[in-house]
Amino acid sequence: MTKSVVRADVDTAVADAGVPANAPDYSEDRGPADSPVTCGVHFKGFSEDETPVDVARFEGLVGELRERAWQQTAPRTDRKGGGVIGVAEVWLSQRGWKMHVEYRKLPQEGEAGVITVQAYDVACLKKHKAIP
Repeated sequence: MTKSVVRADVDTAVADAGVPANAPDYSEDRGPADSPVTCGVHFKGFSEDETPVDVARFEGLVGELRERAWQQTAPRTDRKGGGVIGVAEVWLSQRGWKMHVEYRKLPQEGEAGVITVQAYDVACLKKHKAIP
């Protein structure tokens, strides 16, 4: 599976789940050429006034990725603080790629949060000796 296919999966799933756009400084172009960071597709969407990022958007995004044939490889993990989910995360995989999707409640008041997606081509990471 090519990086452009994974990028399209992430971009369309994010849009369909109603998650705000990718933070401008958070892309695969932020590292040196031919480095491990270029083996992946990266996304980070922060709450906006009109579009809060919360657990429901996280769940919607995970559902959208599953519709695109991403398979969950482990149970979802949640970390709570004060009875509220502060962090939720899942691991997905598909055809030689692994993906980590995380929701994190921001420490400020209200429902502000951030969703991060990091997908990596396992063969590319092995080539760079970033994983065994």
